[in-house]
This record gives sequence, C-alpha cells and structure tokens, in this order.
Amino acid sequence: MADETFTSADFHNVVQKQIVNAVFETMAAGKLDWEVIEPFLDVARRICRSEFQEAAQIRFHSLRAEGDQWVHAEEAFLGISVADRDNGEEWLSETWWVSDIARADGDLDQVRLTVAALERSLAKLHAWIAEKEASASPEELPADLPEQEKGGSGESA
Repeated sequence: MADETFTSADFHNVVQKQIVNAVFETMAAGKLDWEVIEPFLDVARRICRSEFQEAAQIRFHSLRAEGDQWVHAEEAFLGISVADRDNGEEWLSETWWVSDIARADGDLDQVRLTVAALERSLAKLHAWIAEKEASASPEELPADLPEQEKGGSGESA
C-alpha cells in the first residue's frame, strides 16, 4: 500500500478492524478501565456517523435484479449503502427484507406492534399518493394506472 493513497475506505477496511481488535484485546486483558476506553469508542462512533451522514444511502426498495433485468421483489427490503468520501468506492452494502427486520427478536407481541406501526405508515403513504395523484394532470400519472384512477370514468364519450 506504500504507492497508493490511503482513503477512508481503507480506514474502514484495515485500520478500524485493527483498532477494534486492539481495544478488545486490551479490555480482555483488564489493563484499561472503561473510562480510558470510552473516548476511543466515542471517536469511532463519530467517524462512522459522519461517513453515514455524508455518503450513505438508506432506502426501501421494491425491485431486485434477476439476471440483467429488474423484477418486482417478493416484498419491500431495506438497503444501506455507504461510499468512501474520497473516491466514491462503496465500502458497505447491505440489504434486509422488511419482514426479517420485524421478526428479528422473535417476539410475537413486538411483531404485532411493528405490524400496527407499518399499517400506520402505509396509511400515510396512501394519503400522500392520493394527494399527489389528485393534483397531477392525467399526463403526469403513470401509464399503467387504470383509467378510473386517472380521473376518467373509464367509459368513452
């Protein structure tokens, strides 16, 4: 690596792992109190937080790749992508099915509460869509909407 520049992606892939390993080893050996370790963790959190704030994309997705085409996914999924601030190289890319996130703890009551919250979110999204469609001209609406959803009666005059 002597001939290459050291980017923030290199930091995450090399230096961060070394720092974490050193912190774990030191804590396991009992040589440092938490008051000494905590500032290092705080700095690491701030570095990672700034990477997410400046170069991350966190989105819900509805399409997935199948060969060289895009197809509708089985369900919505969450994607997180973070690129290096210096060279744009992606250093983190993860996806999770929404249902897997909701069931992660295996707690039935928590899943029920999450479903209720998702239903409230869906109601807000449906209201937003209806508002946008009501204010859009028929030419601005997607071509695949049935005629009655474009504001027409569905009957020809």
